[in-house]
Amino acid sequence: IERLVEEQAALRRVATLAAGAPDPQAVFEMVTREASRLLGLPILTLMRFEPDRTATVMAEASRSPFPVGASFALDGPSVMSRIAETGRPARIDSYEGLPGVVAARLRSAGARAGYGVPVVVDGRLWGAMAAVQTSAAPPDDAEQRLANFTELIAIAISNAQARDDLRRLAAEQASLRRVATLVARGSTGEGLFSVVAAEVQKLFDVPIVAIVRYEQRDVVVVGAA
Repeated sequence: IERLVEEQAALRRVATLAAGAPDPQAVFEMVTREASRLLGLPILTLMRFEPDRTATVMAEASRSPFPVGASFALDGPSVMSRIAETGRPARIDSYEGLPGVVAARLRSAGARAGYGVPVVVDGRLWGAMAAVQTSAAPPDDAEQRLANFTELIAIAISNAQARDDLRRLAAEQASLRRVATLVARGSTGEGLFSVVAAEVQKLFDVPIVAIVRYEQRDVVVVGAA
């Protein structure tokens, strides 16, 4: 009962941070730290899956052989590669003799067995959190207890994306209002085109924007930024 009470208190602390933190990285670090401490995990790593079948370390705790910011291929049998393929929790009972860079690193860190759970954000697989045991085998409820923490990571990411979407929408609307105001005042020609090009450049964060007009076989630049 005491363990459950402490675990719930930690989840509440992280949930409060996840609901209001503007930067999900703070949540990543707190979740990893709290889960490692409460679940007694010597190695715990949070990773984001990339489109090229690699994983990037977003946070780690204790003696993880994977530093934050490192990227590596999901080669060979591992908890992470299985989660990337299936989108479901995975477990490896022994790393002894397994091929691949991930398994080799874990063995060098004293890993005996491992398990992990996916991080799903708005219905899409974002990454996973994987734990390693160096002595006893993982308990039967290990994946479920770890999943309680990864759910908070998903909330933090989703909230950050929602805030970004709102900021982007507000910027787009403000840009459209500025251009509409110029049009309403009768602005035309090169001056208006230059303003539109500048607004597009700012919104999309691109180095060059040009507005062109086709005249038979010629191209005439009517506005640029």
